[in-house]
Amino acid sequence: MTTIVDNEAAWLESFKGYPLKVGPGPKQEPAEDEIVIKVAYAAVNPLDWKLQDGDSYEMPFPNITGVDIAGTVVQLGSKVTRFQLGQRVLGLCNGLIVRKTANCGWQKYSTCPEIHVSAIPDSLPLANASVLPLSISTAAVGLFIELQLELPSLDPKPTGKTVFIWGGSSSCGSSAIQLAIAAGYQVATTASPANFEYVKDLGASYVFDHRNPKIVGEVLKVLKPGDYVFDCISTAETLKPCGEILGKIGGGRLAVLNTPEGSFMDNIEPRRVWVWQPALLESDLGDTILRKYLPAALAAGKLKAKPDPMIIEGGLEKVQEGIDLQRVGVSAKKIVIEIAKE
Repeated sequence: MTTIVDNEAAWLESFKGYPLKVGPGPKQEPAEDEIVIKVAYAAVNPLDWKLQDGDSYEMPFPNITGVDIAGTVVQLGSKVTRFQLGQRVLGLCNGLIVRKTANCGWQKYSTCPEIHVSAIPDSLPLANASVLPLSISTAAVGLFIELQLELPSLDPKPTGKTVFIWGGSSSCGSSAIQLAIAAGYQVATTASPANFEYVKDLGASYVFDHRNPKIVGEVLKVLKPGDYVFDCISTAETLKPCGEILGKIGGGRLAVLNTPEGSFMDNIEPRRVWVWQPALLESDLGDTILRKYLPAALAAGKLKAKPDPMIIEGGLEKVQEGIDLQRVGVSAKKIVIEIAKE
């Protein structure tokens, strides 16, 4: 196995350390079920600035954040047979969970568990592919574990049920819309009027202005008992109407991204989505989504790599700029850093 000698990383040097500092990266030594990826593009998520701002998640320092990457395979663990050297892939980094900096995203080379890696077609630019890993995994856990929906396929059969997704133009929402439709469900969602066409293009049947003060009543017109609710924003401002909507159609599980705030009706069970669950707890889902469905759907044009990337060129030195932009907020875009030329 070729030794990597030129790795560099953007380090979070201390608690609330600012800015990130670029320096020599960790040594890449993949376990038998891991893959080393030469990173071409890596996407920014709210997690990056939350951790830098001192989020309650405990982590040692110095450390590396970043979870969404796309690039080419350069090393394979001894038991990995699904990939070849040089193959174009996307990967979900799990370093923050396993406490291993080699498995984090903001570096020239990153290690990922094999089950967190998906092949991508030559027609899909790596920059676009990098927007998917975290959003697909989050949406999949929310829909298929927490809400217990049917699994997606390339030829879905209608279930006759609807999933209401708050935040359809978000990264997670964009993936959730497409996965729900691929599982045979109709989708209702929220967006700003500027993004109505964007979520309709992803397949949403109903779109509601999230700022409409009468949104609860409007959404209830298209839902019925037995339908589902997934809050892909999960702030105090969104949890309240999502809980009210679900409660009025009979209750059930409410999929949320953050620890639920406030109180809910007695017939509602908030279920927090644990992002890395496909590999850590539910390997069947990881196999179904990341090994099988995602590569096939991308190759067949059945799933779109959305939202589009907002690319910042300049390598690891630009990671902090990207995190700062994400902290301010973007709409129907995902900030992506060009780590190396494709």
